[in-house]
Amino acid sequence: MQTKAIQIYVEGHGKVSVSESMRRAGYSDATAKNPSNLTRTMEWKEAMEAFLPDIDLLAKHHELLNAQKLESAKFPIWVPQERIREILLEAGCSPRNSETNPMTGVTVVWYYAPNHDAQAKALLLAYKLKGKLTEKVEHSVNPDGLYGNNELTITVVENSHDAEHPTGA
Repeated sequence: MQTKAIQIYVEGHGKVSVSESMRRAGYSDATAKNPSNLTRTMEWKEAMEAFLPDIDLLAKHHELLNAQKLESAKFPIWVPQERIREILLEAGCSPRNSETNPMTGVTVVWYYAPNHDAQAKALLLAYKLKGKLTEKVEHSVNPDGLYGNNELTITVVENSHDAEHPTGA
């Protein structure tokens, strides 16, 4: 059943949840409600390594760190082109083109800017699939009130595999 559930999940290209894949493979609803029954198995880890090898994740990670999107900004016509370029470069952007309209007194500049949303979402999904990031976060309000009544303590619960083998061994 494990192999069939993994196959259904992989063929679903992320559109079928692990729980649904387990149900379709013949797992009971009670078992399928806890996807870790499958995702903690050696077969799952081997399949994830086969379909999402670390080398591919590293390449995508590098690509996503540089993901960009096309943006535009308006500047007053009196701001020199070189100053606009400096401003964009200081902000980590790459100027592409500009157009000045003397009638409106505005220079419109198109530039590439880092696409932080795309970077974060793709990396988060990849690390979740690999089991290297947990979704469980425990939090509690500081009971002593030493730092005020609203002080919040957040503890990220380590992945059980990583906790057992902190060096990845």
